[in-house]
Amino acid sequence: MAYFEVPKSLWMMNLGFGLIGIALQWMFLRSRPVFNKVNPNPIILISMLLLMLTFWDDGLQNVHRWLSIGNFKLNIGLIVSPLILIHIHRLENQINEILASLLVVIIFLFQPDASLVTAFYASAGILLFRKNISSTTKGLILISAIGASVLAWYRLDSLPPVNYVEGILTLALEISGFFAICSVLSLVLLPLPFFVLASKKNRTMAYSLGIYYSLILLATLFGNFPVMVMGYGISPIIGYFIGLVWLGESVSKL
Repeated sequence: MAYFEVPKSLWMMNLGFGLIGIALQWMFLRSRPVFNKVNPNPIILISMLLLMLTFWDDGLQNVHRWLSIGNFKLNIGLIVSPLILIHIHRLENQINEILASLLVVIIFLFQPDASLVTAFYASAGILLFRKNISSTTKGLILISAIGASVLAWYRLDSLPPVNYVEGILTLALEISGFFAICSVLSLVLLPLPFFVLASKKNRTMAYSLGIYYSLILLATLFGNFPVMVMGYGISPIIGYFIGLVWLGESVSKL
């Protein structure tokens, strides 16, 4: 971004929130666990209410992914999706787990956001399939996941890409092929902790988050979606560090 003279305030914001995320993760690792100490129900409810607030205004060309807070435009879905997945896994009522997953996917369908529909439902499906539910219920979940993903990708929005958000890898390639390869490899590293550091006890949740982040990254190959962490935008950074904080807490218990 600096090479192509993107305003300094934008790429410095990415860097700043990345450093804040690292500091917060270090702080949480040294303190008592956070995620297991809170009631998952209000967290899921508040997260869904925040998602609903994206429909408060007319959106951008009828796309409702952002919530304006002062000068910030936050993509709420990219922030709360990992949080919702973590707390869905903690719910004890199977019906509530399924309903919460379906409601979140429906919101993403109306935003619309194909990448989040696919990534969230695939990840939630992993969590639900590991529960003691009937084969019929599993079949219905699978059919609804495929149907929702097909519908979401059929109804892709027509928003033009921004070169330092969705097109950041193209900018890297314009600098040099070597720089582009390094950029791709750095993105591949992002979901790896959730697969490498997963233990037998936390494996299902860790794999679910790893697949979520992997699909968010892969979606950028097939549509105009933000390149997580590398492209401009603090929302994916916040969402990523939510997952890392949870992983750090679960690993520190080993």
